[in-house]
Amino acid sequence: MHLPSHSGKCTGFCDVAIEVKMKQIFGHLLVWGAIVALMVASLGGDSGSDGGAYPARPIKLVVPFGPGGGSDTFGRIIKRGIDEAGLLSQPFVIINRPGGSATIGSRYVRDAKPDGYTLLLLHDAIITAKYSGKVNYGPEAFEPVASTGEIGMVIVVKDSSRFETLTQLLEECKEKPDTVTNGVNLGAPTHFAGLQLEQAFEGSKFRFTQSGDGADRVQKLVGDHIEVSSFSVSEYVGFKSQGIRAVAYLGEERCDALPEVPTALEQGIDVVDSNRHYWWFPKGTPKECSEYIAGVLKKAMQTEHVRERLAELKMEPNFLQGQEFADYIDNQVAGAQKVGEQKKPDVPDIPTGVGWVLVACVVAMIVERRRSANVDAKAPETSVPEVSKASPATMRTVGLLAATAAYVFAMQYGVPFVWATLAFIPCGGFLLSQHKRSHALVLVETSLLVAFGVQFVLTKIVVTDLP
Repeated sequence: MHLPSHSGKCTGFCDVAIEVKMKQIFGHLLVWGAIVALMVASLGGDSGSDGGAYPARPIKLVVPFGPGGGSDTFGRIIKRGIDEAGLLSQPFVIINRPGGSATIGSRYVRDAKPDGYTLLLLHDAIITAKYSGKVNYGPEAFEPVASTGEIGMVIVVKDSSRFETLTQLLEECKEKPDTVTNGVNLGAPTHFAGLQLEQAFEGSKFRFTQSGDGADRVQKLVGDHIEVSSFSVSEYVGFKSQGIRAVAYLGEERCDALPEVPTALEQGIDVVDSNRHYWWFPKGTPKECSEYIAGVLKKAMQTEHVRERLAELKMEPNFLQGQEFADYIDNQVAGAQKVGEQKKPDVPDIPTGVGWVLVACVVAMIVERRRSANVDAKAPETSVPEVSKASPATMRTVGLLAATAAYVFAMQYGVPFVWATLAFIPCGGFLLSQHKRSHALVLVETSLLVAFGVQFVLTKIVVTDLP
């Protein structure tokens, strides 16, 4: 009697298994090949020296405000002057990174690679943000390039306001402290203008309220939500027809564009203030890069387009670089430090709040796990109702929320998008896959593809930026 042979069937199964395994290996090789290519493409362009004349690739200009604002408009005026005169051999790309009273954009540039390809355009807010307590860094955290353009500031009320002069306004702030609402961007030059007025008129005190950009402040003035605010001369000229009136110009002499507006000095208030646009590189950027860009900016300031547009904006085409610029900044810092010691705004620390939420989530997870374990250990399994045990789905949800909070929190404090994503995706995927170790390789591959893929597409193709 002969038993049927299964050797042929086994051989067939083995062949199929080997074929499946080979396909899996081939698939992983393709994935890792794509990962390596993306890593080289997204990071290779940022490696130190370009081995040639500077600049060898596009220069990113970070404007820490939204499109259409004063700084964005000024940056685009300079960009057009550079482009039309052919002053740069590489593209000059403007990237808007608004938020945090300009601190999001400034922090990004501060932490960028000091290779001469990431530039910051930021006015006196780079000084006032530090001495108002919003951030712990100022001009010392950057390489100064140049100062281009100066514009005066005016103190403004509604047309129908009871305040006819700056002195009258400050007298009421003294008689009824903390009652006159002053709309400002907390930590920005508009806020410091108000603080300087308080300091110059002893005993006076405004009630400062966060009011955003110029367009927002003028609407709040006209709508009687605030009683006073500060504007640049160009903003005031543009908004004047909406029903606002200047009570003082914060210059040493009257402004040619506003000859009817008296200075604060004329009214016995010793305050002189203006705003300049500064250009900064990350600390450690080679000096030759700063000097090269300063030279480009100086030539741009002399172009016909820039001169005409600055005249329209009532802005003086001043230009400073080198030691002259450094001395000017030192003087501004000394003044801001003196005013900043007077008062710091009570601004909520949102990042710290997020951090405490993260800690609370982690603590809740640990407590719930221990409680469930203690119940299981002390009582027979049949006596423990199923509902008393921690739900695995609930625990995964809490864990995922904690991981997401940590992800956002990390990028808020300067962890680059790529590295934060490389940690977040495997962590989140591990929780969602119910801790299955067999998914580890796929999660690692996915995190690498997403992190470096998104980095490549958004920074090399569409030319935007990530944290």
